[in-house]
Order: sequence, then structure tokens, then C-alpha cells
Amino acid sequence: MRPDTPDTMTKADFITGIVLVAFSTIVAVESWRMPRFENTNVNPYSVPGIVPGILSVIIMILGAVLIARSIYRGGHRLGWTSGTVKSTLTAPENKRLFFAVFLTVGYGGGLIGSAPYWLATFLFVFLFILIFDLQSSTTRARKTRVAIVGFVVAAVTSGLVTWVFTEAFLVTLP
Repeated sequence: MRPDTPDTMTKADFITGIVLVAFSTIVAVESWRMPRFENTNVNPYSVPGIVPGILSVIIMILGAVLIARSIYRGGHRLGWTSGTVKSTLTAPENKRLFFAVFLTVGYGGGLIGSAPYWLATFLFVFLFILIFDLQSSTTRARKTRVAIVGFVVAAVTSGLVTWVFTEAFLVTLP
């Protein structure tokens, strides 16, 4: 039986499904547009866009299932008002989410290609740790510890990821 008023998660599933379908559609189109190297007679299963294309189709199907399930449960009746939209956008957890998305897009769209990969990855990880962990630190000693641990984690992550891509996977990094 369908409830008369959908719960918050059902509404969130509806919106999430729409975002997933839209994003995966963009990825599928861009995967299709990637070079296929037909003129070099390579194996068609080794073209660069095949894995992202397959994954995007899977995500698109799962997003559609999420939308359909949410519609069945009444999640498409969002009941938005200016007050609910404003309170949702200004909620602390959503501010953190938006800032995390901003940092991630800044890393992928701004730092990658503008700075060496290892440096871009180090800065991203270090800033992410500092920004989100320093907020919960109350004492100077705790803040110093967070900064030192963040620096070490960022350095190790940057070094390992760079090494794995260049040496193990033989990927040329930007």
C-alpha cells in the first residue's frame, strides 16, 4: 500500500534518481564520443570509453529504478515551499555537502591539469582534512594534531596514488 504522505527518504530517492539518470546520461554520451581508434585495428573492448559507458548505463538503470520506486511510494509529491527549500539549503549538513562538492569540482576542474598531479592531489586531500576536521577541534593541541596528521595523510595518499597510476597501471598523469 502507498502512504498518503511520502517520508523524507522517499522524496530524497526521487531527487537522487533524477540526478543519477541525468549525470549518467551525460557520461554515456561523452563515453560514446571518445575516440575508438578504429584506424589502428585495436580490440573494440579496449577503447577508453567502454568502462565509463557501461558503468553509466548501469547507473542510469538503477537511477530509473530508484525514481520508479519513489513515484510508487509518492516521492514525486515533494511539497516544496520557499521555506522548506531555504531551510534545506541552509541546513549545516547540506552546507558541508555543497562545500565538499565545491572542493571536488575545484580539484577535478581547476587543479588537475593546472598543477602536477601529485601536488593537486596533495592539496585536495590536505585541504579537505583541514576544512572538515578543524571545525570539530576545540584545543590548540588538537588543531595542531589534525594539521600534522592531515599533512602526513595527504602526502602518503598523493604519493601512493601517483605511484600506482604511473607505475602499476602505466597511466600518464596530467
